[in-house]
Amino acid sequence: MKKFYFLPILALMLVSLLTDAQENKKEQLWYCYVETVAPEALFEYQEMSVELVALAKEHDFPFSFYVWSSRDLEFEVWYPINSLDDINAIDESWNEIIDQWGQEKAMAFGKTKTKNNSFTMTTLYELSYQPTNPRPEIEEAGYLQYQEFHLIPGKQKEMEAIIQDANKLLAEHNYNDAWYIAKAGIGMQMPSLIAWSYGKDAQDFYTQDKKFQEELGEAFKPLNKRFINCLASVKSGEVFYKKTFSYEKE
Repeated sequence: MKKFYFLPILALMLVSLLTDAQENKKEQLWYCYVETVAPEALFEYQEMSVELVALAKEHDFPFSFYVWSSRDLEFEVWYPINSLDDINAIDESWNEIIDQWGQEKAMAFGKTKTKNNSFTMTTLYELSYQPTNPRPEIEEAGYLQYQEFHLIPGKQKEMEAIIQDANKLLAEHNYNDAWYIAKAGIGMQMPSLIAWSYGKDAQDFYTQDKKFQEELGEAFKPLNKRFINCLASVKSGEVFYKKTFSYEKE
């Protein structure tokens, strides 16, 4: 994703994992399970993750999942879900896979991780900017940056209006990089909005980011001032797509 230039950095986040059907929705609920891997166990974790994906395919695992990793050795497993009830169904489905894998393998895999946590968020397509011919296509995304905007209570409607104005400005300039907006859910600080954009890789992302600053940086300055007045704090990060560890249900 490219930049959401309300701040000097753009916000990006999950690459998706978006089919045409999802893009036609107003919202998409996501469940993210985060595994932090011990450095000395990284290669073992990766090898066993490939085995699990193979088992998921073999046994027709009922949920698609998309894996992104950070430089902090956090592996984020993203599931598009229809309701919170699906979280229990995901756990039950994995239990069935683990039974096929065996408890010895499962215990060894568990030892590769130092901790885990989970959260939910909801993509808001009506607030997201989705050009007709995005550059690059979402299927090409390999690198993503994101920002969590923790809002001052009572400022969400104002923030949404600013985002809508930003979308209009991007459309007027025929900007062809997509960026997405989501609202924080269970396990995240609220009220918050999350913004993300992507590139084919880090170099592609930063090349387009520089172009954005040169072409639209000045135009976005008035929006930046309004935007900052809605913020309590900001958290940003980057993740890399791990196709080998991901699974898309047919």
